[in-house]
Amino acid sequence: MPFTGSTFANVSGASSAAAGQIVQSAVWNNIHVDYSSSFTQVLSQLIAAISYRNICWMNGGFEVWQRGAGSSSSISVGATATAYTADRWYLTTGANQASVVSAQTGLSNNSQLCARVQRTAAQTGTGVMTFGYPLDTDEVIRMRGNKITLSFLVSTGANWSPTNGTLVAALYVGTGAVAKRGAGFTGETTVLTVSTNVAAGSGATAISGTSSAVVPTTSTQAEIQFTWTPVGTAGAADYFNVDNLQIENNLTTTTWTPMNFDRVPIEKSLSGCKVHYQKTFIYSVAPAAGGGIENALAVMGPRDTSTIGLWWQFPVEMRSDPSFAKFNAITATGSNWYNFQTSLTVSAMVQATMGNTKSAFVFSTTASCSADTEYLLHMAADAGI
Repeated sequence: MPFTGSTFANVSGASSAAAGQIVQSAVWNNIHVDYSSSFTQVLSQLIAAISYRNICWMNGGFEVWQRGAGSSSSISVGATATAYTADRWYLTTGANQASVVSAQTGLSNNSQLCARVQRTAAQTGTGVMTFGYPLDTDEVIRMRGNKITLSFLVSTGANWSPTNGTLVAALYVGTGAVAKRGAGFTGETTVLTVSTNVAAGSGATAISGTSSAVVPTTSTQAEIQFTWTPVGTAGAADYFNVDNLQIENNLTTTTWTPMNFDRVPIEKSLSGCKVHYQKTFIYSVAPAAGGGIENALAVMGPRDTSTIGLWWQFPVEMRSDPSFAKFNAITATGSNWYNFQTSLTVSAMVQATMGNTKSAFVFSTTASCSADTEYLLHMAADAGI
């Protein structure tokens, strides 16, 4: 049966024939029509299955939490702030909306973790809150010219407070540089909006929707975003949990959505997330001063008193030149090199002109480092959108 790409062509037969020729009946034609339709859909699904269907494959499943303590992460976001939490996901709060984003048990049998977004008890802010995943250039390009299907699981706490329990998920695209959406994108188009009323205390509920229009081919920026408006004073369980978020191209002319979440192996998700953020701490340790010596950058002091320095080679090349945070490995405060033998510290600095997407040169700003002693330092590199 002939085909082009994933589309099979129908084989049509004649309705009449000369003596000795075979007549291909209308019934036979219909069989081929059915075959071509079925094979087209099967091949489309197969093509999708052998690639990452989920455009949010890096952390749509909320399994990666480098900025926290791995699977036990609990990340505080102050009032009137914007901060990354689970990898690739940020939270924006308003006045009197101090919140916590934490890793919780997954909402499906095959999920280890989900994200809980919780307004802290006794907070009174009632402005719109935003939990967003800004997309990078390669992710935006994958969507161009396609209709988009969005799906996710959600559950709520006993004090989930928005009027009618309304939670809105939307996909926005624009024509400017890659960025968080903020007040809106340049040339913004709202591709898809799914508004759901989720009662307080609801168990895991599957939500989905498909756009009626395609993503404009001029799109260069995008973000998947949850918004909600809390009401009154937050109780002890004013939160929603979200898991298995997937945005994918709708590949057929019919409305077809895969039955299962496109679960990428954790090592792939983690490696992908390191393009945006990485740390020297072991995965289960949250970046902070006093995080311990495990996997810290280490350098031996010179034979005489002088400066120290080393290259931090990133295990994964980053999407852009990152910013850096430095952490004393042993003491609970500070961002200095720690002398493992003398317990003294010396200031640390990243050489701005020698840093790039693959590595950074870290050195001391003093020439009086103790000879023949070991110095330790933890760091984090952030190239987030």
